[in-house]
Amino acid sequence: MVRLKTVRRDAPWSWLSGGFADMMAHPVISFGYGAAFTLIGIAITLGLWWMGMLALIPVLIGGFALVAPVFAVGVYRINQVRDAGEEPKLLDFWRISPSRLTQLGLLSVLLFVFFLLWARLAQFIFAMFAHGTEMRLDAFMEFIFTTPNGVLLLGVGTAVGAFFALVAFMVSALSFPMIVDKDVDAITALVASVKAVFSQPFVMATWAIQIAFMMAVGGALFLLGIAVVFPWVAHATWRAYKDFDPQPEPSAAAASSA
Repeated sequence: MVRLKTVRRDAPWSWLSGGFADMMAHPVISFGYGAAFTLIGIAITLGLWWMGMLALIPVLIGGFALVAPVFAVGVYRINQVRDAGEEPKLLDFWRISPSRLTQLGLLSVLLFVFFLLWARLAQFIFAMFAHGTEMRLDAFMEFIFTTPNGVLLLGVGTAVGAFFALVAFMVSALSFPMIVDKDVDAITALVASVKAVFSQPFVMATWAIQIAFMMAVGGALFLLGIAVVFPWVAHATWRAYKDFDPQPEPSAAAASSA
């Protein structure tokens, strides 16, 4: 259904270096998207602080990362415009054709479903292991690291979060930049993304670990690091997509009629 190129095992490192060069080529637009993404994270954090539920910050920020590819479409558009030999502009996102926006919307809904499922499961896990625990961050951290139920909560929550992160990565590794770049449907783009993960697991595992590490470091810097990490990873993801160069194969019916 989709044909992919084979990439080098050390390709993720070149994606990062190329992505950094792309980001610095148009820093105002790139950091603008990064700042917008960061402001949403800050808004979530402030909302939880206002409700006295700071303990949920890691859960919802981690879940929010599941839908990061949706917000990276504008960054992918920067690369697409540059590849066409044109000068990127901040609102180039709105010049994407309606048919592609529809397919991007379908994939976005899928990722938001993952986010909602993760939030619901996180609520269930918390209720199972930490019912009655104070939601102040200091009290919750003490509970997590000093009690058996806290350690179980940390282990189970991390495992469930890792599973959702893996599924979201498989769905979005190539699919969003592919739809931005080519007139394909969401299913074809999703298949290309999943196929890349299964056909070159070492490369994609390395890439997933690098993304997770960078996002964790960015989040640890009071979310301000995300303003740099987010566009950097998005530009690098475009490089990954270009390296794999997914090409839809014609269906059997189309091939026979040609």
